[in-house]
Amino acid sequence: MMDEMNTEIMCIRLGNVHLIIPINSPEIAVEFLKKQDAVFSSRPVILSAEITSRGYRTMVITSMGEQWKKMRRVLTSEVLSGRRHQWLQGKRAEEADHLVKFVHNQSTDSTKGGVVNVRVVAQHFCRNVMRKIIFSKRFFGNGRADGGPGVEEEEHVNAMFTILSRLYDFSASDYIPFLRGHVDLESREKILKMATASVAKYQDPKVDERIREWTKATRTEQDDLLDILIGLKQNDGSPLLSPEEMKAQIVELMIASVDNPSNTVERALAEMINQLATLERAIEELDRVVGNHRLVQESDRSQLNYVKSCVREAFRLYPVLPFNVCLTEILDLN
Repeated sequence: MMDEMNTEIMCIRLGNVHLIIPINSPEIAVEFLKKQDAVFSSRPVILSAEITSRGYRTMVITSMGEQWKKMRRVLTSEVLSGRRHQWLQGKRAEEADHLVKFVHNQSTDSTKGGVVNVRVVAQHFCRNVMRKIIFSKRFFGNGRADGGPGVEEEEHVNAMFTILSRLYDFSASDYIPFLRGHVDLESREKILKMATASVAKYQDPKVDERIREWTKATRTEQDDLLDILIGLKQNDGSPLLSPEEMKAQIVELMIASVDNPSNTVERALAEMINQLATLERAIEELDRVVGNHRLVQESDRSQLNYVKSCVREAFRLYPVLPFNVCLTEILDLN
């Protein structure tokens, strides 16, 4: 159609959505994405995003507006700042130490032949870190005896992967609104609601309990990101975020930790296992810099030049940004 009309831009109405299509025109792309970005910047108003964000209460998948601006300010200044990153260093170190113990237990388990599932290890670490820095908890339940995730954690992360797979999934009702509530092709809406309910089952009670602790003054010191979110106040002293806003934003932060970050760790380890010379050189550097009398700490990073090179190469081969909507927005903030 664009060739027939000899135009470089076209606007097509599909249901109640207008698709503006510039093709092979860098000038028009710059006009949309840079010069007039405040006018055209938005996100699609679709059912999956509405369910996931609990009515567009978050930042990443919320359309431009006052709510988006508020949540962006919160994440930029209070959650993702360098100061906050340093404040949470102890919790990350604790989970790194736990990861080493978990891998050791797996490798010495004779009933399983000493086999370590790299994918489970990578996912286990990434989601544990997020639970630790948000809730100060490694597990929602008791976990396994070897330090691995329990039934609760498995259900929680499986539900998050389901949300990721259904977020921005095609739905006819997004383009033809009167179908909403009447037509649910392949039960997409039902599956997504079940997944979000499963996540809420474990996370929401933690938020409600913490709010009660601060209200009753049984908790007086901030220890994690949930405490930070609860402690944010407006000028008149009232809470800046409602409980629903906190719960919804925490879901986004948790989702950001279960997909691409763990995939990148998994693939990096797999590449090093497949290239033993690379792995041996990394081990040699660790033995030389850290030794075998203690565990690696974040403070050792500046001296681990070869290991850092391996990390950079892993992110070059398996970049995070193109695949993860949450991290794309979050990394853009900094």
